Parts: sequence; structure tokens; C-alpha cells
Amino acid sequence: MTKRRAVPTKGELLQLQKLYKTDEKIGERLGGVPAYLVAYWRRKKNIPKHSLPKFSEVEVRTLWERYGDDEKAGLELGLSKAAFYNWRRRYGIKEKPAFLKLEQLEFNFPGSRLSPYANNLYGKQSMAQKILARAAEREKVELGEIVAVEPDLVIAHGHAAEIIKRFREHNAEYVWNPTRIVLAEDSFITGSLNSTLDKKGVPEFIKRQRIKAVYDFREGLGHQVVLEKGHVMPGQLALATDSLAGAYGALGTYATSTTVEQMADIWATGKAHLRVPETVRISISGRKARAVYARDIVLAILKRLTATGASGKVIEYGGSVVSQLTISERLTLSCLAGEMGAIGAICPYDSTTRRYVTGRGSVAYKPVIPDKNAEYSDIYQISIDQITPQIVCPSGPDAVKAVTEVEDLPVQVIVLGSMVSGRFDDLRVAADVLKGKHVHSDCRLLILPASRSVYLEALKKGLIRVFVEAGAVVVSSGGANELALLANLGSGERCLATTGSELMRAIGKSGAEVYLSSPATAAASALNAAITDPTRFVR
Repeated sequence: MTKRRAVPTKGELLQLQKLYKTDEKIGERLGGVPAYLVAYWRRKKNIPKHSLPKFSEVEVRTLWERYGDDEKAGLELGLSKAAFYNWRRRYGIKEKPAFLKLEQLEFNFPGSRLSPYANNLYGKQSMAQKILARAAEREKVELGEIVAVEPDLVIAHGHAAEIIKRFREHNAEYVWNPTRIVLAEDSFITGSLNSTLDKKGVPEFIKRQRIKAVYDFREGLGHQVVLEKGHVMPGQLALATDSLAGAYGALGTYATSTTVEQMADIWATGKAHLRVPETVRISISGRKARAVYARDIVLAILKRLTATGASGKVIEYGGSVVSQLTISERLTLSCLAGEMGAIGAICPYDSTTRRYVTGRGSVAYKPVIPDKNAEYSDIYQISIDQITPQIVCPSGPDAVKAVTEVEDLPVQVIVLGSMVSGRFDDLRVAADVLKGKHVHSDCRLLILPASRSVYLEALKKGLIRVFVEAGAVVVSSGGANELALLANLGSGERCLATTGSELMRAIGKSGAEVYLSSPATAAASALNAAITDPTRFVR
């Protein structure tokens, strides 16, 4: 008996229509479904046939003359670079603009700090301001003002029981919007979703409120899972009860952390009161040297700005180097923005972002780009031409040195993974270094994939085998964290990790030393049981 074909939901059909436009292409994507059957499904779910948006020649020409760039002009209309190019060709607009407009100017003074007041006469908006203005249903917001916003997504990161307790104090019967709430738990060791104090109350609350997006420790690290499942999209406002909330900025999202009390208020009222932050613009240019990765780049920036260089502000990344980074590398930039005191970080939306979010989730989104004359509190131009592998020393999160300055320093434990550097790209870099070699007998190497999907992909591509054969210990993506694994690290021992500075603060109290580096440096150091420059190990 032939298995009956599963009919897509309305949300799935809308997302497929957005991506593939015609019934024929949607059918192909669904595995050879006839176009007439797709059309039948559409009619049953009251979904009209796709029609292209109509943009006038005046609109297209105006944006082309303003930007002179298909990608930037397309973003203003919510189009891809190729789609705007097609509209331009349709109207016969082929020549570059005759006059150079302000939006087309690109200045590059490598390594310099620029005047933030050069363009302030126009009073335009940064990415964070635009996102907050949309969430507050206003045309624009001013720096420093407190605005009431409705977030697109809120993430309870390991504090479910406490938030529910405080939510009930509001005497509200139901949460404001269950589809915008995500509960994510990293570890059964500290997990509130599985707490013996409220083992029954939390699941009952979740079921009664019809909150569907609930992930326990088996899925992996909470923020990584939220990104993989497509809950957060470009141009949105996301709030989370965790210091690494800024990770979502890798997708062009404004995300920041909030307290448990504030999260309970949002669940009850649907509103949060946020101050419009100042923005620090960091433009990264140049070419990456061999064995230099996103972690090394952000550590070089940290060395330049120090731990308070962006205190209470949002970092807005840009430049030619950022446009070449993968989403995994941009996540490293965003996660570590907090090391500079920033409350969040935002990377630009581009074709790399679009490819990543395509097929994830079913929520429509509208990305934002900063105005060229946006107001920034500081503007930095960073050239990475001369950057070598970097490392953070125990004296503080901004005590950054070149790896060669501390090379040959013995290490007993190496932790490779976490939200900062635990994705497939990071594991592949480490596997390339370790392949065919063995971890030194005086050193223990622990591998922590960021999520179950990362673990499975690494297993499928043979990376796990490489680690095990090299003598590393691969820990499941759920059920443990680096703090628990290193609880017995003794005084006088030395640890090298790819995590954030929270590990340094936690373990440093025991008298153990913690150094922080890129996955390549960590893997190379495991071979010698000493801090090692990975340059000669990387092809």
C-alpha cells in the first residue's frame, strides 16, 4: 500500500511560495509533486497565486542613483541583489550613476579611529535604531530615549521555573504570544526545565500556554538551537535571559539580554522598555593570513578597544572582511562583543545571511541596513593584514597577546567547543590540525559540539572519528557544560579553551589559569601539551 503524501501546512506553503514562487518549482522542491496538486493545496488554504511586486521605474532609478549598488538598493525594496538587477535591466537602466552620492562613498583608513561626527548633520539611523523603531511602531527613535517595544522573540535560557513564578505574580492567565516564546535549556546539571523543585509545574504551564518551541539539554546549547531552528530572523528584535543573547546579531538581528523579572513582564504584557543605545561602528578590511580566524580577529579588536571600549553600546560590524565571513564566523564576532562591554552586536545582512535563513522557519522578515550617515559614538577602521593568531591571558579578558609571545607554555587541559566556537566549521578546523596525529599524553583534549545537529554532521563527515583516533574526548552536545567538566581542575593547572571569558572568571577563582584562543590554536596546542602557534599546522 502506497504511503499517503503529507500535505504541507499553510505556513509551509507560504514559505515555499516565498522562496520558489511558482507551483511548478514548489512541486519540484517537495519531491516531484505535480503543479496542479500544489495549486489545489493553495486553493484549499486560501493562498493566492504568487505575483511579482510592482516597482515603478522611478523607484528603481532613484535607488540605483542613490546607491549605485544592486545589493544595497535591493535591500531597500526587500529584494535580493539579483532581483534588483533584473528590475533595473527591465527598465533599461544599465549605466552607473553619473554623479557620486553620499551613500556610495566608502572610506578606508586601515587601523584608524575616525571622527563619529562627520555625517551627523543628517541624523540618520543605525541598524539598532531602525529595529527598535519598527518594534516600537515609530518612524524613528532618538539615542538615549526609553521606548516601549514589542519583541519579535524572547528566549528563556535556563530560567523557566523562576520566570513562571514571577509571571503568576502578574495575575495574568495567559502569556501574551506563545509563538514568540522559546524555552531552551543547556544542561541537566543546572536545568530548570528538569528541576526536581518544579519537575511537574513547568511542563504543565508549557502545555496550558501552548508554547511549542521548547528545547531541553538533548538538543544542545540553547542559542545555537534557536538559530538552527529558524526562530530568529534578520531585522528582528530578540531578548534573552542570558549574556550571550548578542549571538543572534550574526543574522542582522538586534538582540540583547534581559533579567528574569523583565522577561516575566514581557510574558504578561508583551512589552519591554528599552533604552535606545549608542552604536560603535567597526569596519574590518584587509586579508586574513594563514591560521587567522574570526576568533583572532575579534581578539585583535578587543586589544584595540579594551574591555570597556563599547560599554553599554551596540557594535555594528561592517567592511569587506565581514562580508566574506560565514555565519559561524559571524556568530563568533557577535558572541564575543560582550567582552568589549557591548550589550549587543549586529552583522550586515547580505547573500550569506539570506542563504542561511532560507528554508529555516516560516516567519516573514524584513532586513535593515544602516544609513550611510547614521550617528555613531565611535567609528573604527580595522585592518587585519598584519594580524597573527591571538590569545587571551589570565590577567583579564582584554589581556590579549600574540600566540608566539606565550608559545611553549605547558597546558594540562584543552576545551574546544561551546557557543563561541563549537560549530561544524570550528570542529573542521581542529580536525584538519589533528588528522593523523595524537594528543600529547600530558594533555587532555575535550571536544564539545554546540548542538546535536553539529554533532551529527561532524559524525557524518568523519570528524568525530578523527578526534577519537587522536585521543580526544568527545562530549555529547547535551548533558554537560565546560564548567562542570572542569570542576576538578586543580590549583596551578593550566587550561586553554575556545569559550568566552565566563570560564576564565569561574575557574580562575580556584587558582587555575585559563587562556582563551581559536580552535586552530587549541588543536595545535593539544599536540604538544603546550601553547602552540597553529600557523605551521594549517594548510
